[in-house]
Amino acid sequence: SQYKLQEIRQRFTRSPGQPILHWLYYCWCLGADLAIFVDGYEAKQLGSLSCDVALDRVIGRMTGTLSLWMRLVLSVRAVYTADELLVYRDRWNTKVEGVLYLTELTLADILFGNTQNNEYVHDPNGAYCTWPIWREFKKSAAPPYAKALASFTWKRNLKVQELQAYVWECIPTPSSPPQNSFSYVKMQPKQSDDPCTICYEELGRNSCELECGHEFHRWCIRTWLLENSSTCPICHDYAVLPADVPARPPRKNSKRYKAKPWKRSVF
Repeated sequence: SQYKLQEIRQRFTRSPGQPILHWLYYCWCLGADLAIFVDGYEAKQLGSLSCDVALDRVIGRMTGTLSLWMRLVLSVRAVYTADELLVYRDRWNTKVEGVLYLTELTLADILFGNTQNNEYVHDPNGAYCTWPIWREFKKSAAPPYAKALASFTWKRNLKVQELQAYVWECIPTPSSPPQNSFSYVKMQPKQSDDPCTICYEELGRNSCELECGHEFHRWCIRTWLLENSSTCPICHDYAVLPADVPARPPRKNSKRYKAKPWKRSVF
């Protein structure tokens, strides 16, 4: 229906200048892999969803009924290679840049790599931080973050989300004497000017804070909790929306949190 297509355009259209791999991950976070199916006729009417002429052409020409997610994934694979999509950074200087770069490295490995991450095309958040991802990510870190990562041990079963959570909680602070030394990174509480960790866009008035202290856009966290996971994307503690009743008990060793309806407007 036209309403369905309009909703897809509103939710999944790529923002100007947004890297394609970042946009792809954002679409997955918003539920493109869940109960959103598009046939060939509907796909032709999506228009400029990716804001990329070649990519939109393939999205529209692909026949058959597919989930929106697989239509986007197969189209990206058909149009681009990993080297064309992934811009290797000489340096990332902030935790936002770091987490975003790690997301891009992971998506590129899932889509184009020959690793165990190929199995996680439907669950990017479950992907592993392979040695090539770790090596590239670590070598491009700014000195304060490189120092913190030096104490972080890579292992074969390291999940990307575990590394993202570590980086996200790192905040550079001035070092003590000597004056010529590099700044170091220490763990500090989340700052109020941090962006939403789901879409990486700036937080504004349209946001909600979970009781675990982490804050997100209302739409992002609502979609995340309803369609992807029942835990906070950062600390992985069990979380529910204000009006929701948990359908299952909390996971072992996990606290149960509810979003604070009194602090932010309700969903």
